[in-house]
Amino acid sequence: MIATVPAGRVVSHGSEVDALVASLDPEQAAAATLPDGPAQIIAPAGSGKTTTLIARLGVLLARGVPPASILVVTFNREAALELSARIGVRLTPVVADAARIEVRTLHALARRILLDAGIGAELVADRLPLLRAARRRCLSGRRDDAPPVPDAAALDTIVSAWKVEGRSPPADALPVVQQYAALLAARNAVDFDDLVVRSVELLASRTELRTRWQSRFRHVCVDEFQDVDAAQLRLVRLLAAPDDNLFVVGDDDQTIYAWRLADVRRILHFADDYPAARRVQLATNYRCPSPVVEVSRRLIDINRERFAKRIQAAPAALADAASVVSVATASPDWADGLVRLAVAAAEAGGRACFLARTRSELGPISVALIRAGVPHATALPAPAEAEPVVALLDELRRVPSATAPFHALLRLRAGRGWRRADMDDNLGDDDHAAIDAAMGWSVGYARTDRFLEGYDAARARLAALRDPTAPIELVTVHGAKGREWNLVVILGFEEERFPNRRALVDAVNPERALEEERRLAYVALTRATRQLVLAFDPARPSRFLAEMTATAPPRAR
Repeated sequence: MIATVPAGRVVSHGSEVDALVASLDPEQAAAATLPDGPAQIIAPAGSGKTTTLIARLGVLLARGVPPASILVVTFNREAALELSARIGVRLTPVVADAARIEVRTLHALARRILLDAGIGAELVADRLPLLRAARRRCLSGRRDDAPPVPDAAALDTIVSAWKVEGRSPPADALPVVQQYAALLAARNAVDFDDLVVRSVELLASRTELRTRWQSRFRHVCVDEFQDVDAAQLRLVRLLAAPDDNLFVVGDDDQTIYAWRLADVRRILHFADDYPAARRVQLATNYRCPSPVVEVSRRLIDINRERFAKRIQAAPAALADAASVVSVATASPDWADGLVRLAVAAAEAGGRACFLARTRSELGPISVALIRAGVPHATALPAPAEAEPVVALLDELRRVPSATAPFHALLRLRAGRGWRRADMDDNLGDDDHAAIDAAMGWSVGYARTDRFLEGYDAARARLAALRDPTAPIELVTVHGAKGREWNLVVILGFEEERFPNRRALVDAVNPERALEEERRLAYVALTRATRQLVLAFDPARPSRFLAEMTATAPPRAR
């Protein structure tokens, strides 16, 4: 049975590190000062996960652990850069060579292991084009009545499950998967899954290689442990052996990447792999106002696959009931009203974010921002900038000017095999939605030349308003984890949108899928540092609204 460590007295480790530890709350300090051995830190949203991890590294340095023998792994380059910067600010003044702590993404680490083993190969960073090529080869010459083949996005998940978890591809996907593997082999290439899977195989099979890497690191720390897939878990376990100084930080309630093969059961069953491990649960959300902490806690408490935990607001947290409000989206001008709210927050010196479960919910806000001339930041392409739309409209420029643009686009779309019924694997749902939007816009124009003038002007206007430093952002929930804003507006907080109907209908286990949707909502709610706005059609509010509130939140004025 895993031991849960209570918060208690902190053991002295030297004046500089003592000061660092003294700045922590009792649970954070208990986590940072754990003895060697396996340890699991459960860090709810806003509870100071990175602060605790940095303090842990400081404690290890104060104990005399050489910096170069400490490995910290993250899941993306941005997180690795942030951790390295925090180490430089907080620890380098204490230990001059703290910068020698190894901070890497799991994939970068795996590639180093492959190179050390003498295996060099081209890395295919985006395998979708190669999957599409494999799919086209398999479709060539097929009978019209043959069963459908999964699209490229579905094949991407199938390939990962095959490589990472050893799942056999379904019969309708097997020929494409085999063709994809052949294309990779012909190029002497590997994809991101191969990096980790092959490094694990090499470490497990080559004693000399395994010993060399295990002796290199005395302590292994894993950030965002809830996101590991099966191969990544095997990798960190191999590297931490035989001493098992494995320090993992994560939150079961923020496991939101099942489509990347993360599984909440891995963090929940850590004790199965390490029965002697110590567990510390951080308890205080320092990010959110107390009403936000309360409604998010009520919501996530409903899930069954989670640790029972205490989650509380910080003593100084904002307690204003108006920090959680709702806005109806039934009126025609609802998006313009929300834009005015975000602009007011930005003018007051804050940052605002429009969050949505999927990209499509962001469309009306994007249009309202452009209409109002408001600079904004987003990594999501606008429909007008989607590659298929640009390609179709470039073709449209060769059509006689007096032609009706809608009918011309219909012909051009059909000619490219880009109708929805054509099932072209080069296009995803977002691409089709962008084409649909462009065609819908074209209905208002009698001539192609007038439509193209309007399109070009809109695209130029959009480019002028896109500003990565702007205080107003548009983000999907999956892209928001680890971030925060003063004002957060969750769009489409409605049934069939959040929770997402397709995610539930397509799921093998709808009950578990619903729990992941609830975790996504928890992540969305806990991004707000001052005010949370829930925007939805009052005729069909999300079931989550009833779950998280004893009474409906007040309406925004």
